[in-house]
Amino acid sequence: MGLAAAFAFHGFAFIMLLAPMSPPKAKDKAKDNIVTVEFIEPPPPPPPPPPPPPEPPKKPPPKIVEKVKPPPLPPPAPPPPVVTEVATPMSTPAPPPAPPAPPAPPVDIAPSENISYRKMRPPKYPPQAVREHHTGKVLLKVLIGVDGSPKEVTVEKSSGYRELDQSAVAAAKTWMFNPGRRDGRPYEGYALIPVDFNLTDL
Repeated sequence: MGLAAAFAFHGFAFIMLLAPMSPPKAKDKAKDNIVTVEFIEPPPPPPPPPPPPPEPPKKPPPKIVEKVKPPPLPPPAPPPPVVTEVATPMSTPAPPPAPPAPPAPPVDIAPSENISYRKMRPPKYPPQAVREHHTGKVLLKVLIGVDGSPKEVTVEKSSGYRELDQSAVAAAKTWMFNPGRRDGRPYEGYALIPVDFNLTDL
């Protein structure tokens, strides 16, 4: 408020200075207008606010020191093997492999009967021999060719009955046999073939 009053006073004084002064009247005595000017001292300005307290000094951020791990140490070298002078079976060189055995020489095979043909075509029991209860054993001598066929069939030993011998010869001529082999090759040869006649087999 003091400042506002001071500004108002100074403004008023400034306006008064600018207004033209009227000339004094000759006859009338001029009345002196006494203006009392009182200078009012402006109130002292308010004290400035206290300065803010100084900020504490900022601590620098801690330095992060990365610890470098030392490289792992290599494992200790194994001790050298102990060399012994004792000879072992493993230390001696293996003997060279034996050469392969030569192939066995072919075995000579004699001519023989193929049993499967006897089963397929058995000898017929003659009706007369059945009626008269004739039994016996016929031994046949068969000349077998290289293809297994019977080239010649003869009675080496008779059964004692002609009808039994003839039946055995007739059956053997329809059979196939196993030819003999010599040095791996088939050859023609003889084979003895027994033929039994028994009434219990009927």
